[in-house]
Amino acid sequence: MALQTKPATQEKSSSKKSGIGRVFTLLIGIVCFSLLGYLLVQIIHQFVVPPPAHRLVLVKDIPLPSGLPSPEEETLLAKGTDPNALAPGVQQDFDGFDFQTYDPELHLLFVDHIGPNPDFFPGFVQKRDAPYDGNIIVVDTLRNVIVGRINVPQVAGMVYVPELDKVFAADAQDNYIADINPHTLKVTGTIQLQDNESPDAMVYDPVDKRLFVSDPGTPANPTTPANPKGDNNADRNNENVAVIDAVNDTLIKYINLGNVDLLPGENVRSSDGIPLIADPKNPGKFIPKFGHDVGHDQYYNGFIYVTSQVLPDGNSTDPLLLPPPGTGELFQINATNLTIAGEIDMPASCSTPHGFVIDTAQHTGYIACTDFASSDSGRTLFENLARVDLSDPTNMKPINDDPRKLRLAGGPDIVRIEHNSALNVNVVLVGCKSGVSIFDITPGKFRKLGDEVIGKATHTIAVVDLPDGIYVYLPMTIGGRPVLRVTRYNPNGQSGV
Repeated sequence: MALQTKPATQEKSSSKKSGIGRVFTLLIGIVCFSLLGYLLVQIIHQFVVPPPAHRLVLVKDIPLPSGLPSPEEETLLAKGTDPNALAPGVQQDFDGFDFQTYDPELHLLFVDHIGPNPDFFPGFVQKRDAPYDGNIIVVDTLRNVIVGRINVPQVAGMVYVPELDKVFAADAQDNYIADINPHTLKVTGTIQLQDNESPDAMVYDPVDKRLFVSDPGTPANPTTPANPKGDNNADRNNENVAVIDAVNDTLIKYINLGNVDLLPGENVRSSDGIPLIADPKNPGKFIPKFGHDVGHDQYYNGFIYVTSQVLPDGNSTDPLLLPPPGTGELFQINATNLTIAGEIDMPASCSTPHGFVIDTAQHTGYIACTDFASSDSGRTLFENLARVDLSDPTNMKPINDDPRKLRLAGGPDIVRIEHNSALNVNVVLVGCKSGVSIFDITPGKFRKLGDEVIGKATHTIAVVDLPDGIYVYLPMTIGGRPVLRVTRYNPNGQSGV
């Protein structure tokens, strides 16, 4: 039988396929070896070249005393003989931190350790524990050591006044302002406010030597586990700015914000769950039933500026209830005649404006807008930094920024500013529960630099200039223990966005 041979065309086709296969295999090999080589280079690079430094670099953790001492320690504190008054303690339930203030002459940082909320802390005995529920820790920033403890309970706002050499601290639970001598660390006097004022943020007017204290008010009969039928709304008459003679420690008057009429642009509908009350003093005007929040305040050029918000019903069972859009506000108070001089609406993207600082060089206010909501709620809203132009006190106005580019880390609260010409630093820092948001405010270069995650619940910050650099102090809880985390600001660092 004759042998059959493959046609020439079939042999050529088979040879062509074999050649293509070899080329493909070669290309795959080149790609694989190239990828392997790239990964090896990256691994070697990570070992040889260190990663870029962050903007906030950890320096030290200072252990802090407890917010609420044990009954035995309270007995010793009452006698002034507790040898462990400055010893490291443990964090209590419903405990936390708030404002800080700094005395640059003595290099002392005053840190507000609020202490547990007595309405929710189990086992709290009012008569026994109330005087020691919270304290002010005093830290020497040159040595980073605790040098004192001042037993002012439930402290909220604090401010150091250089020209009077006084530290003022607000006891939100007992409604008074303590006058503290920074040299002796003793309370030298108190200014008593009316019940349920709940004093918070405060600012000093150096011209008239007055202290302006934000009093958001507190419910007289709040809902607690022991009082499920309480009322969680403050009385509008307690939503004030208290004015104090800072030289003589006397109350001058209250400037009420709770009963201020709605602005023309504040469109509060019945569906928002905020009933309106006809203003008996101004026919045709209406007051929101639950009044106005009284947020952080700042002094600038003869005026006090206060962040505010039309309040929703504190008794609402809707956990996602938000204030109506466009009802965030900024009040302007004449610091001399103590009257409300102006009020503007913040953009709808700024709901519940709270933390606040003013850059006097650029006549600009920076405000932390603290509400958020997903699109599922019918309203897309997130925490962001808003700016207000204060160059013309008769025409203050929000600056038209894109809030998406100025988003804040979650849970913003205290806002601080830092100008350091030697280091070429011009920044705003916003303390947030989930990080510190940092913004470059150099003229013509305003932008977000990033978020620094440096610990848990970093909503309160203090920024201090020392001879060897800029330091940022963040009280927090680590492993169930209160600490003051000391960080150094690195102008050449990088932050995540």
